[in-house]
Amino acid sequence: MTELDLSKLTRLQDVVFRYGEPNVEWVTKVLNTIGSKHLQHMSLELYCYLTIGDTIWERVRQEWLDLDCLLVRFWDSNSLRSRVTYRPVKGMSDHMAGLLPELTRRGIVELVQGKC
Repeated sequence: MTELDLSKLTRLQDVVFRYGEPNVEWVTKVLNTIGSKHLQHMSLELYCYLTIGDTIWERVRQEWLDLDCLLVRFWDSNSLRSRVTYRPVKGMSDHMAGLLPELTRRGIVELVQGKC
């Protein structure tokens, strides 16, 4: 996936990420380039969720935890509201909360089941 630098968008208020595969590492890298002090809302829309095999689960889980930590820092610095929309798969609601534990614990992320 190509790199995206948002550092020059100093008035950026809302950012939405939409894609078919959850490449959370890329989202985290892009969010780290944000130079705006005005960012108010981040939305991540997952249109499909791939089954994760045990062999890569720890790497994928760490990518989500890194995103969780970054979004908590954004919340602490400028009350960034986060929303994650995902495809409703049996048990996915509990799974998503586990991938974003600190955001979920603090109640500062909106987890939304999207349409199939």
